[in-house]
Amino acid sequence: MLRSIIAAAAFAAIAAPAFASNSYTFETVNPVKEKRIVAESVVWSCEGTKCTAELDRKAPTVRICKKIAKEVGELTTLRNTKSELTAEQLTECNAAAKK
Repeated sequence: MLRSIIAAAAFAAIAAPAFASNSYTFETVNPVKEKRIVAESVVWSCEGTKCTAELDRKAPTVRICKKIAKEVGELTTLRNTKSELTAEQLTECNAAAKK
């Protein structure tokens, strides 16, 4: 019985980070050329101007946006299931965009 409890607790501790990730989406001004890109140390799946990935971040930030913009160009949105960047934050982000 005690072993079962310990095993369950260990599994929960290992699995917990997987449940902490959030689904993120960004959209670009121009279509992304590759189907998969790496930005912010994450592999993003892209189709046209829309890319998605799972990140272990609570909320989108300008810092994350800038790293993505350096790879793919100007973004029109960066959001997760709970929040998204404002127009002002996107303007700041796009200053770092790949030209």
